[in-house]
Amino acid sequence: MKIVSAFLLAVALIISGCGRSVSNTVAPKNNSAIIGGQLVEPGTALAQSIVGIYDDAEGYVCTGSLLPGNLVLTAAHCIGKNPNDTYIVFAPDMEAVLNLGKNFKTAPSVRQAVAMKAHEEFNSGQTNAAISGNDVGLIMYEGETPKGYQSAKILEDASVLKRNAMTILAGYGVDQAEVITVNPRTTKNLQSLIDKGVVFCDNDDARKATSCIKEELSGPAILKAVTVKVKYTPNEGEVILDQTEGKAACSGDSGGPAYIQVGDEFQLWGVTSRSTIGCNEDIVYMNILHYGTWIKDTAKSFGAK
Repeated sequence: MKIVSAFLLAVALIISGCGRSVSNTVAPKNNSAIIGGQLVEPGTALAQSIVGIYDDAEGYVCTGSLLPGNLVLTAAHCIGKNPNDTYIVFAPDMEAVLNLGKNFKTAPSVRQAVAMKAHEEFNSGQTNAAISGNDVGLIMYEGETPKGYQSAKILEDASVLKRNAMTILAGYGVDQAEVITVNPRTTKNLQSLIDKGVVFCDNDDARKATSCIKEELSGPAILKAVTVKVKYTPNEGEVILDQTEGKAACSGDSGGPAYIQVGDEFQLWGVTSRSTIGCNEDIVYMNILHYGTWIKDTAKSFGAK
């Protein structure tokens, strides 16, 4: 659920998120959405603890949440190969920053990563619902945190994270996702498209495939938010959310936050992990309350204060 930035003229699916109320934090605009959501305005409560993540070597976008000590919490599958290639963008309009080209690295709203780590037991191919995929990662960036940004408040009362609870998702992902049928008998280079993850078939061997689909994604890397319902909890480390009503996190929202609103505060509990093609069914979020010890130990290994 990472995306390649629109300024590279390509979008790609890589893997299958304290203050005022939502109504005062996000501003509705037509055709602008996480999918079916609203733009997050600069300086508002949600914007203060959410950052963009950009890998300059691989050209993909993810989302992250700020933690104390120059730390960014994200998904394990958003952790690249080299921290020198990873940049944290402190701007709701990330697309405008990336459109600076190579000059984006020296923009006042950008910080370079100095350390990062994916969970040691991350399993991108996890199919057993009883076992968590451990899709959490941590990044440390250099320099001072830009003015107007602060660490997210972690959910204090886990009991509120229950079936049908309303949760707020946010991220820099696409705002449109369309699933298109692909004819396996007439598509050229089908095996290569399957191997690259561009086309998905009922059989990974193109010669045996009888039905195939591909996903077309579009939308700039601009911070958006949406509210969906908690569906159920399959294991201690994951929570399933319902995205069947046209509101969804999607590609590029990977690693982004999920909040529960408690009084006037947005309290962080989740990290975007994975969903079905089309982003219109269930989506899996990591329950960070289960990963508290891992986060603390990893932060300590980075030398975070």
